[in-house]
Amino acid sequence: MPTDTRFLPSAGSLDADPAAYRIRPDRCVLELTLRLLGFPLLRGRLTVRRAEFTRGPDGCAVTAEIDGGSFRTGVPLMSTIVTRELGVVRFAGEEIAERPPVEFAGRLDFGDSTRDLVLGGELREAGEGRVILWLRGTLPPPRRPLRTVGRTVRLLARRPLRIEFAGEFVQ
Repeated sequence: MPTDTRFLPSAGSLDADPAAYRIRPDRCVLELTLRLLGFPLLRGRLTVRRAEFTRGPDGCAVTAEIDGGSFRTGVPLMSTIVTRELGVVRFAGEEIAERPPVEFAGRLDFGDSTRDLVLGGELREAGEGRVILWLRGTLPPPRRPLRTVGRTVRLLARRPLRIEFAGEFVQ
């Protein structure tokens, strides 16, 4: 076994003390996947500008600001089409389930659209003042067709979008 392999700490409850954590941008990934019949049709990554994880006596909360213009994918020309339409994406959610696993329910704001999003996953303490948060969920298609975006984005928006987020937060 390689000596540089690191294992995540076991899942467990965090201290009850109130605390605020900020994301480490170099230890964060946000991936979007659009699937058709179970096969990934489009997969891309976005850059998280800012994110904050807070915990208190009433529970935990996550807020994130994502740069929509940073969408990267292996499909030619798709990055420019999607980034032109997205702009800045914001997510704010509060914990709705006990640990483990955790669930955050919140609102996703992008452009002139606001959608509900539930993300579930794991929350692990990784040492003094460090927390690792891994979440995933599915953003359902909008109830009404999008009108302000281009034809390609409208076609892509008709499918559910899988979202996966992993990041390390520090105090």
